[in-house]
Amino acid sequence: MKVVSNIKAELNWTSRSLPDGRQVYNISLDQIPEGADQTVITCEWSFPICDIAGKWHPNCRYDRTVKGDWAHGEVSMSSVSAPLVVFFSEDGKNSGTFAVSEAKKIVRMNLGVHEEDGTMKCCVDIHVGAADEDHYEVSVLMDYRKIRYEQAIREVGIWWEKECGFEPAFVPEDAKEPMYSFWYSYHQEITDEEIEKECRNAKELGFKTVIVDDGWQTDDINRGYGYCGDWEVAEKKIKNMQQHVDNVHKLGMKYLLWFSVPYVGMYSKMWELFHDKLIAVDEEQHTGILDIRYPKVRAYLKNIFVKAVREWGLDGLKLDFIDEFYERKDTPKANADMDCVCLQTALDKLLGETMEELKKIDENILIEFRQRYIGPFIKKYGNMLRVCDCPESGLANRVGSIDLRLMNEHTAVHCDPIVWNEGETPETAALQIVNALFSTLQFSVKTEYLTDAHKKMIRNYMEFMREHKALLQESAVTAEEPQNLYPEVSVRDDETEIVALYSTGRVVTIGSQQRDSIIVNGTRAEEIYVRTENETAVKVVQIDCFGTVVKEERMMLSGIKSIPCTTAGRIEIKKEK
Repeated sequence: MKVVSNIKAELNWTSRSLPDGRQVYNISLDQIPEGADQTVITCEWSFPICDIAGKWHPNCRYDRTVKGDWAHGEVSMSSVSAPLVVFFSEDGKNSGTFAVSEAKKIVRMNLGVHEEDGTMKCCVDIHVGAADEDHYEVSVLMDYRKIRYEQAIREVGIWWEKECGFEPAFVPEDAKEPMYSFWYSYHQEITDEEIEKECRNAKELGFKTVIVDDGWQTDDINRGYGYCGDWEVAEKKIKNMQQHVDNVHKLGMKYLLWFSVPYVGMYSKMWELFHDKLIAVDEEQHTGILDIRYPKVRAYLKNIFVKAVREWGLDGLKLDFIDEFYERKDTPKANADMDCVCLQTALDKLLGETMEELKKIDENILIEFRQRYIGPFIKKYGNMLRVCDCPESGLANRVGSIDLRLMNEHTAVHCDPIVWNEGETPETAALQIVNALFSTLQFSVKTEYLTDAHKKMIRNYMEFMREHKALLQESAVTAEEPQNLYPEVSVRDDETEIVALYSTGRVVTIGSQQRDSIIVNGTRAEEIYVRTENETAVKVVQIDCFGTVVKEERMMLSGIKSIPCTTAGRIEIKKEK
């Protein structure tokens, strides 16, 4: 590997092999000149392209394609993604995994095809920027082991946690319970009476927590963020916030409230105070993006969040748009009124100081973050990571939730709230839930639109996901064919395996170690194919999306067998003793 820097400083690097076969390169920069604020360390290497079907990174979404070395690469920082790139083979093996220990500052990882010789040309730029002292250290991890790609990703997460100091926040059990969100169902048109009525209905369906989104702080119901920043309750909507939250608590539900962290709206009272302390202005959204390098700005935001939790009795916060904290071309340079030069350092201060105070109020405080801010740095402060907005897209929820699960062993992963048209059939609506099966469920359909059949289907899946919560949410995920957006996903322990199918015609090989196999049909196919290595006596139960047993029979499985299964239903196979 070649390592260079753009400044005159003492640059050194060493390499060491880990016991498992991975390689770590430790890089240090000493005697950094005072005032050097554009410091970059560049690492370059290459390797032969052999058996590579695609590329995965934390923010890849639907694009798993390998790019040329002339592409721009993937950028990460504390508020965006994570410094990790994984190449995988057609059969899901690791073909090269690369990660960087710098998860706070900007890292650009450009790993692409060098056309002249068929190698993967790798260039990683670590933007040290203005260092806090004259010494800086960073590590690069390389993994060429022929193991499953999921394991390679998972072990990078362990490396970040154990070796790089990014210990995830504590995750209370409440973070893994299903939640009702008011965003898609109500948008900004909410009142305390409607919220409490909906909470009663949601509680009957099995939801444990409510998330009240944008709208509580303004009488305006137009999209945009022109009225953010004051964070005072719109009394025409919610007459007494403390009493309202208490009413929801009496129903047996937790209460989370939405805040747009970076925005100060042009129509807010705070605009006058902070209009000259902005990273940028978004004219289309009628808002400014606060510059948290100013201690005055951070203090204001921290006090807003802490006061809300303390005075209103909130159980958690949905902290939105943190990924807007990045420098633009026209972002003002640092000045004497700021106490840190780097925006990402300022974000660390803001979240660290805020969480310290919130933990004093409630050590089990729930904090939701959303894709794209899902890296090891941000997980120090949030215990719920949610899929980015993808209304009515089961595919996007599946891909987003599995991407998050691959990289998160501890933090609760939530789907984007499930929503459907009031005329949708229960079977088709259930397919959306099946696509979110390996995450904590969030839901956002007005309960008045739900038929009895819809409610029966929802209760069935709520009960199924609660019964198998530890397996579905906490076990290592096997996600087949990432290049095809995970057509088969499974989890297993010593006793049970759960497999979800999202593509027709696939053949599921029944595990030889587990006694119980549950196969969930995430398609409209009317049958599921299973394979056993040896002739096996089993009991097979066919269950539809409402939880009704369609058929129960004993049979011998040998080779490949077709078993009927309804849309969004499941088959449960129990081996006979």
